[in-house]
Parts: sequence; C-alpha cells; structure tokens
Amino acid sequence: MKKLLSIICLLLITGLTTAQHLYIGGQAAYTKSQDATEGAIMPAGAVRIDLSGLKLEGSIGYKAEEYSGGYGSAKIKATSYPFLATAFISVLPFAHLEGGIGWYNTKIEYSGFPASIPSETVSSIGYHAGAGIEIPLGSLLLTGDIRYVIEKTKLANTQNVSELKSDFYMIVVGLMFKVL
Repeated sequence: MKKLLSIICLLLITGLTTAQHLYIGGQAAYTKSQDATEGAIMPAGAVRIDLSGLKLEGSIGYKAEEYSGGYGSAKIKATSYPFLATAFISVLPFAHLEGGIGWYNTKIEYSGFPASIPSETVSSIGYHAGAGIEIPLGSLLLTGDIRYVIEKTKLANTQNVSELKSDFYMIVVGLMFKVL
C-alpha cells in the first residue's frame, strides 16, 4: 500500500514540474453503493494537473453509507475516506475518458445485531472508469464526471454478511481554480 501511494505522489510531483496548468478545487459527488439502503453525497478536495492532453488528478473525499444487517433493524454503517488517483484522456476539447485507482479506508460500525459486534476498520483497493466534461471559465474550471467504481469491502466481524456489495457509481461535479 505504501508503495502504491508513493508512486502516486511521485507521479503528481513529476507532473507539477511539467504541468501546462494546475487546478485546485472542491467536488461533490452523489454515490450509491449496490447494497446501501440509500445514496449519499460525498464532498472531496482535488488537485488536477494538465499535461497537454493527459491530465492527472488526486482527490480525497468523505462518504458515509448504511447497509441493512439482515437481522430486522440491524444496520451496518460504513464511513470511508477514499483517496483517488485518476488519469484523463481528452477525446474532444471539452470531453474526456478517465480511469484510475483508489484506496478506501473504511470504518465499519454495527448496531442492532443479536450479539455485540465490535467496530472494525478495513482498507481496500478499488478501480474506477468513466467519462466527463470540463468547461473552462477564465481562471475557473467547471467539471462534471460519471464514474463506476469497483471496490469490495470485506467484513471480518460478521458471519452472515462477509462481503458488502460496495461497488458504486459516482456523479461528480466540481469547481476548480487555476493556480498555474
């Protein structure tokens, strides 16, 4: 895991030295995991580097979702901090395809189960792909993306629910400020 994060940081730092443009800003995403009882809003901060046709983005977000525990009113609450690294390839002046990898640090809390189950924290790797648009507005960049994320959250403390179907899609909008 440390090697992966080191490689991502190295790519972002190397990109800074050859960047055509550098953007920093905020994002908000609507997410809905397969087994979650309802969707959630995920706020995030992001840095995007434009390398003339190829763009790299690093982001960190916050996501909280609830899952049915399978025992009447039992619930599983998952709070996650996804770190995403995404590469963008332009297909039109304003549209792009994207793909990347993410590290998901997730705290799992159990409530309403017949026996007391302790909370746990799990880490997993996920992959995402999608498409989006960018609209430059002077020193601002308005972004919109849709991504599908493949990520499996494995639970150690339950017998009946060993793996949540936690793959999800994200509908992301962002406003980024041109720094360089």
